[in-house]
Amino acid sequence: MIFIFTAKNNNGDTFTITKMNVERIKQEERLFCKSCDSPVMIKAGEIKIPHFAHEKATKCAFASEGESEEHLLAKRQIMAWFGFQGIPVELEHYFPAISRQADIYVSDATVIEFQRSSVPISEMIQRTMDYLSIGLEVHWMLGQTIKKEKGRISLTIFQQAFIQFEQKLGYHFWHYSASDKITTLYYHLTFEKGNRFFASEMKFSSKAPMNEWKQKIARIITRHAYVKRDRELERQKICFYYAKFKKHGQFMQKLYSAGYYLHYLPKEIGVDLEEQFLVITPAVEWQFDLWETFFNMLEKGDTFSEECFLEKFQSVVTQIMTIWLSPNECLKLGKSYIAYLISVGVLSVVPEKRYRVKRVMTFSGNRVSRV
Repeated sequence: MIFIFTAKNNNGDTFTITKMNVERIKQEERLFCKSCDSPVMIKAGEIKIPHFAHEKATKCAFASEGESEEHLLAKRQIMAWFGFQGIPVELEHYFPAISRQADIYVSDATVIEFQRSSVPISEMIQRTMDYLSIGLEVHWMLGQTIKKEKGRISLTIFQQAFIQFEQKLGYHFWHYSASDKITTLYYHLTFEKGNRFFASEMKFSSKAPMNEWKQKIARIITRHAYVKRDRELERQKICFYYAKFKKHGQFMQKLYSAGYYLHYLPKEIGVDLEEQFLVITPAVEWQFDLWETFFNMLEKGDTFSEECFLEKFQSVVTQIMTIWLSPNECLKLGKSYIAYLISVGVLSVVPEKRYRVKRVMTFSGNRVSRV
């Protein structure tokens, strides 16, 4: 179902249709799409919420952006929140310079995009870059249901695209529920494993003014969460998972061809770190590739630079795609792995961002020859 909420008349006056003003708008002689200038008509039945629709088939780029009723309801609720506070706000504003139509346009300076359906992440990134190119501030609100279980939240790859970073809030994202009329800030995200995270939550009522929101956010204290891990158990689970579900996969075939068994690899390979979510590549795979192409070339006492290590690290991982995180965000994971190797005595720190091999990573079994 395709909905349009904003249209203009012959004089260029803009109308955002609601149940309250639909009869008034019907008095207009002609109404047109703000994006393509094609005639539109009013649709106001007993079931569907009032909206505009193109009178004829059209090539309007925005007529293909079908939105659910919940999506449209959310946009109206967010717009109303700004309106109640006397803040200038407009629904479905069109920017000719970049051929974009924003969900919500606030105070002639800010765009708010509410996203409920899964779309290509690259599309959201391009949309953001277009808004930024004309000097607009951009905010994204996730509208999909967040799965919660046993004190954790599970985020799909698409949902992780909304994660951003700020020093006090740490990794965080914003969520809006149209059914509850509640905005939620998920902050201090801490990766556990798979797609699961620990997170703090702060909820904001649509009846609360902006100043109250700002005061609550100001009270957040910077903190670093700690996740207790049983490395030995994690290794057992990794071996079981790959043996059952990935035994014919590329990684297992590579190990087999090189004469290695997964459960014999050094215990420092297959270590999940808090920043692991920043890359798509599983920890056991990129850490093995690092060992094979980097650490395996070093002997006890050898040194290497952080720059050299991070360059090799980037070559063996694929970073997740997000709207806001820097292309170099995944380097935090590489640095965390270095910190881990220092903590377990594999490496030591030397001046000028260099590291020395204190001991080599050893196998718990013999390498098997392939004839």
